Amino acid sequence: MSTGHGIRAVSDGTGDGIRLRRRAAVAGLALSLALLTGCGGDDTENTTGKGGDGSGSSGAASGKPAADGPAYKGVALPGYAKQAAWSLPTDNASLGVLDLDGVLLFAKDASGEYVTDAQVDGEPSDVNRVLFSSDEAEKLTLEFRDARTGAVRGTLKVTGESVEGVTWKDGAPAVAVGSSETTESDGLTQEETTTSAALYSADGTKLGETSAYEFGHVVDGYVVTKAEGDKTLTLTPVGGGTARTIPCNGDDDAECDFDAETGVASGDKTYAPAVVAGYYPGFEAAGNYDYDPSNVTLNDLATGKQVWSSADAEVPKGVVLDDEGKPTDRTVRVIRAADGKALIAWKKDIGLSPSTQVYAWYDLATGKLTSSYEAAQDLVESPDGELAALDKDEFDSGYDGTTLWQTTDGTRLWSQKEGETPFDPIRFSGNGKVLYGDAYDPRSLDGSHATLAVDARTRKVLAKDLPDNSIPAVDATTGFGFLATDDGFFVFPPA
Repeated sequence: MSTGHGIRAVSDGTGDGIRLRRRAAVAGLALSLALLTGCGGDDTENTTGKGGDGSGSSGAASGKPAADGPAYKGVALPGYAKQAAWSLPTDNASLGVLDLDGVLLFAKDASGEYVTDAQVDGEPSDVNRVLFSSDEAEKLTLEFRDARTGAVRGTLKVTGESVEGVTWKDGAPAVAVGSSETTESDGLTQEETTTSAALYSADGTKLGETSAYEFGHVVDGYVVTKAEGDKTLTLTPVGGGTARTIPCNGDDDAECDFDAETGVASGDKTYAPAVVAGYYPGFEAAGNYDYDPSNVTLNDLATGKQVWSSADAEVPKGVVLDDEGKPTDRTVRVIRAADGKALIAWKKDIGLSPSTQVYAWYDLATGKLTSSYEAAQDLVESPDGELAALDKDEFDSGYDGTTLWQTTDGTRLWSQKEGETPFDPIRFSGNGKVLYGDAYDPRSLDGSHATLAVDARTRKVLAKDLPDNSIPAVDATTGFGFLATDDGFFVFPPA
């Protein structure tokens, strides 16, 4: 079925398709995903600040706790309390919900029923960002609930074609409600469709509007655009302010791109989030001739001043160097930035699997390399970022087992050995103590697997043969896990 804004609905699928959709957020992308946006409807009524009964509410414990819902009768979920903190009555195992960092967002249709989660082309396979999508604008009631208590922090009546998660300034979670308008051809002119987006905070307060919406191009309150034939990317703040250009310098073939699914901009072998922690990237020598290797820079959004460049950075230990002391492979990725520091991944050596990286922390004030460690490229991280796991494929051994790292210093806590059933990590529990994943029988031809929960630090199996779709999604702010089943929607505190 076709949906609005050129977004096409996709089926659940089977086999590898399910496996990919269930995987957890990837390090380097988790904090910089192209958080999808929509186009603003103007039929809004904001009752934020009132509980579900109309009472005033504020703060983390806004409103009254959710009314008694169904009791959880499913299997025990390691890493979480046995009983749900709160629940909602529903028989919809595909209930739509967006995590807004301490707030869970639901949408009700005109009949008062909670909507089913929309799955659309272009949505990241590992993080749910689209709550609602339709060809036609519909009246909806958005319901903002406290993740800990289920209390209704507020409601917002809107009319639109889509409800999608985006980020506002400094990465604050936000919601975009969208619609589009089509002007029919008069016989001479072409039919034209225009779009706009209305953005709201996690408490339903209107933040701003933007026109000429393009799917996945609103990041941290900036609209990312690339004019046809242009080699650079432009960052335009929603609501006004100083626009910035992501420079793309190099030979005549130099061209920089933007991946709307991940929120990552790129040169040739250089990658960085389009906006990250108050910085934006630049790409030098993006044409990538061997004698002129490409580099990535970080620049201050407020001033436009360059604060860091891979061209001048100390290369971390472990990266293989050529005869001139330069990395044999100049693939460099900005993973994330926080607290005046940036995490950069350097490819270890040319010809090796791209999963082999050397991760290095740099102080942006001094440019100094402060620490580094080796790990894989795509890492499933714990909510606090202290642990990471991935298939042990950096050895190119053909064996799909898992290794788990401590990201602060790169210490390997454990690693599977040849002959063991390969474990495919999916998601950590909210407290980071449990790692959920699928154990795939290498002899199976149909992709059959068992879902397991293991102790993250000791790899002791805590539960096996868990039902499909029994791995809770995680609100990182609170550590609470949540999932919908045929028996209801349940939210669990961390154990």
